[in-house]
Amino acid sequence: MQHQGTFERGQRVRVQAAGVPEFATVRFALAGDQSGAWDLILVDDEDRRHEVNLAAGDTETVRPLVSDGQADSARVLAAMWTQWMNAAATNAESSAMAATPLKPYAHQTTAVYGAMLPQPLLRFLLCDEPGTGKTIMAGLYLREMQRLGLIKRAIIVCPANLATKWVDDFQRLLGGGLRQLTSATVREDALNSNDLWVVSLELAAVNPAVQDAIRPDKAGWDLVVFDEAHRLTPTAAGYHQVGRLLAKNTPRTLLMTATPHRGKEWLFRHLLHLVDPEIYPDPGNDPNIELSALRPGPIHFLRRMKEDLVDYDGTTRLFKGRTAHNHKPPALVVINLSDLHTFSHVIILAVRCPRRSKPGDASRQGERCLSRH
Repeated sequence: MQHQGTFERGQRVRVQAAGVPEFATVRFALAGDQSGAWDLILVDDEDRRHEVNLAAGDTETVRPLVSDGQADSARVLAAMWTQWMNAAATNAESSAMAATPLKPYAHQTTAVYGAMLPQPLLRFLLCDEPGTGKTIMAGLYLREMQRLGLIKRAIIVCPANLATKWVDDFQRLLGGGLRQLTSATVREDALNSNDLWVVSLELAAVNPAVQDAIRPDKAGWDLVVFDEAHRLTPTAAGYHQVGRLLAKNTPRTLLMTATPHRGKEWLFRHLLHLVDPEIYPDPGNDPNIELSALRPGPIHFLRRMKEDLVDYDGTTRLFKGRTAHNHKPPALVVINLSDLHTFSHVIILAVRCPRRSKPGDASRQGERCLSRH
């Protein structure tokens, strides 16, 4: 890329100036008072205007983009991929959604087609609030990548109580094909009988045979998805080991959690390290280390609040607004040690006694419970 000496409207340029994105388009170009000086109005890719004044002889601050064959090959291929994926996702009717009953909301479409699919090797932390449909976003991304032939085998890691829900949601909304991986799956050597699996985080953490079987170098995963990914931090060593095993050795990794930070930068940094170890270094083992607040960019991170989510018309809110109020905490209840045994016994009765079916049965049920204890 070499300076051409003149600028004209519509020209793409590369910029090296504070507060101006690296690439922009010339909107207006006015020759300065001195020969070779220019006053430029540039527009970035988000349609924001920037004024740049070039002194005579300044050939470095703004350089026109020309086809000289000297560009970095990796960056060219990445740009071509992004443009191709954007074009492929423009017509939703030709996408994976056309083959399923799923009708995603606008924010789900934006996340999948705008933030995730354009990245060839996705390393991403999706942190939308609870109830915004992160499961749907992950499933839709997986299906689209399968449709494009870029993903074949994938594993979803989630808490044990969510495994069957993942299977049911895939069956109901995304065409099925997801199976739950259990210890029996490993004993029967059936991992190669299917390409899409969901495994409970608890099982993967405590069962050595399962953990060995799901190793990426053995199973050949193209994608790993972690649901409730905040559980992967070093505060739970077994879960953290599973996270490092899968995330660091699988080409594409998607972590999902509504609570990525939990008020401690050290925990947040460990999650980001799983997302992309080359970008976010390991923060170490000391949870009390002083760390500055880190703001990851849109390539790796997306978080939206319910109040910000609207329908396709751009105005209709999907969730009602919320208000917060301060409340005085209740007075401290003091229990004498002499009363502790009685208090504990009452709690046991409350838990073990069946609910009364009629108001008049209260005393009789209480008598029966006391007689058993």
